[in-house]
Amino acid sequence: MKRILMILALNVTGWCASYDPFLLDTQLSLLPKIAILDKNIIFSHNKSPFKILIAYDRGDDDIAASSAKTLMKKFDGRINGHPLSVTTLPCDKLDSSALYHFIYVLKASMSQLKKVHNTAASSGAITAIYNADKLVESGLLLSIQMERTPIILINAKVLRENRFSFPDSLLEIVRMVQ
Repeated sequence: MKRILMILALNVTGWCASYDPFLLDTQLSLLPKIAILDKNIIFSHNKSPFKILIAYDRGDDDIAASSAKTLMKKFDGRINGHPLSVTTLPCDKLDSSALYHFIYVLKASMSQLKKVHNTAASSGAITAIYNADKLVESGLLLSIQMERTPIILINAKVLRENRFSFPDSLLEIVRMVQ
């Protein structure tokens, strides 16, 4: 009986630490589409790839790889006419000299999120985070949380302090957080 309770406790603990598949799928479907709406994204030419980085904490290698495959499959390798380039890297291996258009962060510690923030600041990348609860304190721009419907969140402070320029129609439907 004790073994059964122990197994159940471990399964519940593991389940709580994992990702919500519906939320993850929703974010992977919507966030790149939102990011490419930024009017200031610069492409060197029409065939330049839209570069996405999935940053993750050690131990989430499988989720990051699966997310990259999901993105390529969902968008059939292209987004708004641009080829899609998806890279995965652990947060501790981020390189601020690499240029990305969009950085999506899976679960990460605050120190890792600061590193992502600094990497994005040097490249001008649009940032998004899986965990909407950390959006404001991380200094990242976008997230989605589930209520009755998906709610797009934009960090108002980050939007004001950076050169991001989204269409008014998008800004009318998002929830600004501070």
